[in-house]
Amino acid sequence: MKTSPHVKPQLIDVEITEDVKDESHARKELVRVYAVNIAFSDVDFQQCVFSDCYFRNCTFIRCNFTGAAFKSSILRGSRFEGCRFEYSSWERTILDDDFLNRCLPAEENLARDLARMLRTNFTQIGNYEAVNKAASKEVRLTGIHFYKAGYSAESYYRSKYKGWTRLKMCALHAKWKALDLLWGNGESILRVAVSSVFIVLIAALISHLFIESRPFRDDLRAVAFGFWGLSVGLTLKPSLALVLSLVRLVLFGLFMAILVKRLSRR
Repeated sequence: MKTSPHVKPQLIDVEITEDVKDESHARKELVRVYAVNIAFSDVDFQQCVFSDCYFRNCTFIRCNFTGAAFKSSILRGSRFEGCRFEYSSWERTILDDDFLNRCLPAEENLARDLARMLRTNFTQIGNYEAVNKAASKEVRLTGIHFYKAGYSAESYYRSKYKGWTRLKMCALHAKWKALDLLWGNGESILRVAVSSVFIVLIAALISHLFIESRPFRDDLRAVAFGFWGLSVGLTLKPSLALVLSLVRLVLFGLFMAILVKRLSRR
């Protein structure tokens, strides 16, 4: 096996005191580097390692952080404009959750991976609001990736996903879409509530058209109360009542799963 040296030059225990522009610091290791209110423009930080660094209220403009690793650093108040973060990794690093809105890559699969990495990072620093935000981003981007892999005409997807692999991605997207409508893929209590209302309306319509010959409002009332196991003097077919009970248990289980998941992140 042929190898070559891959030692990263180190920058240790220094403070950056003036703006930095058009410089390359690729493949360096920055350890306990300090900067406040500094602007970095068109700086190359590819495959850099930031360890125990402190960059507060700094501005990074068109900087390249591809493959960079951030470890136990503080980026509070720093802004990133037009920067690249493909394949970057994050560990116990403090940064604003607005990063999720401004800095994810354009490619949805890379954006999904970065959102997943940031979700873990936000968990480590105890920013649970950002954890939920990152999880929602990850779920949405996963759906976009499945859709494009199955249906997009873009050359990248059609060269990578062919035949049975493409059919598999279509099936994964269909599954993702069904679960998204049902309960937001485990991230939306509102979706569970909407699904409950929708099921009650469908059950009332079925009862009105095929089971009971009475006004629709009576069927709706009977089904709505029957969904919660209550009776208002309007009868329901035993089979329909059983289905409603099973659906109620399933939806309640999904509701509790979301609740437990959100609480466990704390």
